[in-house]
Amino acid sequence: MNRPDIALCYGTRPQVIKASVVRRELGRLGTVLALDTGQHYDYELNALLYAQLGVRPADVLLEVGSGGHAEQTAAILVRAERVLLERRPRVVVVIGDTNSTVGCALAAAKLRIPVVHVEAGLRAADALMAEEINRRVVDAIAQVLCTPSARATGRVRTERCDAIVHQTGDVARDVLLASEGRLPLLRSVSPLAADGPYCYATLHRAELTARPERLVEALDALARLGQPVILPLHPRTRSVLDAHAPGARWAERVALLPPVGYLESLALARAAALVVTDSGGVQREAYWLGVPCVTLRAETEWIETVELGANLIVNPDEVADGLPAAVERHRACWASGPAWNRDAYGLGDAGIRIAEAVAPLLAA
Repeated sequence: MNRPDIALCYGTRPQVIKASVVRRELGRLGTVLALDTGQHYDYELNALLYAQLGVRPADVLLEVGSGGHAEQTAAILVRAERVLLERRPRVVVVIGDTNSTVGCALAAAKLRIPVVHVEAGLRAADALMAEEINRRVVDAIAQVLCTPSARATGRVRTERCDAIVHQTGDVARDVLLASEGRLPLLRSVSPLAADGPYCYATLHRAELTARPERLVEALDALARLGQPVILPLHPRTRSVLDAHAPGARWAERVALLPPVGYLESLALARAAALVVTDSGGVQREAYWLGVPCVTLRAETEWIETVELGANLIVNPDEVADGLPAAVERHRACWASGPAWNRDAYGLGDAGIRIAEAVAPLLAA
């Protein structure tokens, strides 16, 4: 069995999307072992993305599935260590801030394999948020930090004077630019999307799904926006609604779809009059596509989207009145069309820059 030069580790929907570009560019440097933890395993959240983005399946699938944070992270750590011990890559590359990220990074660091963190330097004020814990831990142990923005670069250079820092931009923009020319027709995704202005919504984070009353309030607020709403349901969101709001009063005003693939999601976001989300990825996609966004979270690590006027933050605790008010603010500001700068996270060449950051580790 040949020893790979690089192990690229990922396991969630957004990571599969980003890994499609990173894997290609790293492949120009040497052999790449693609390791998918299986943290997301539903077809629309995993296998469909491989097909849509034209990438071959992962070389290793850990099949960790769902579970509590401790259980899932421990399973990733144990199974990733086994693979890394067997295959002995020279470098491990991880992406983002998930349990897959921290589990694989810890396994590599304890084996003294250099770790490269893609999407380093993002921070939230809530230091105990699960994603925030993960990103801070990985930034503390990675040898190379690839940052998406100038703010993130400044932060990690202050925190980690011993690390190698590269401002690469956000690889999610690379994928978006490469995908825009092959998006499906709107009517094939949802007939409602082809009939006039609509809001595209995605809701899946624990801030809403762990509190069913807040999730129902969010749906109530969406139904009061005065235009149709298209909401593909994450499996977790669907299960909460089925349990706590079957046949809810807003069902006729909010079109609930099954989960959609990456290309379908981009098509819905690009044609929307407004995006409402709690997803970090969808926030940036709306920003790049020039579509005003309202984010249902207490804060966002993608603060540049707020500073540039593309994104408004609404705390889930205030969604009943906060969401309609934020939508009206967007309408007043961008009545003649959005005009914000779209280059805060690079120009769409992050994959190339990440490969350039990894190359010296292979030459050592």
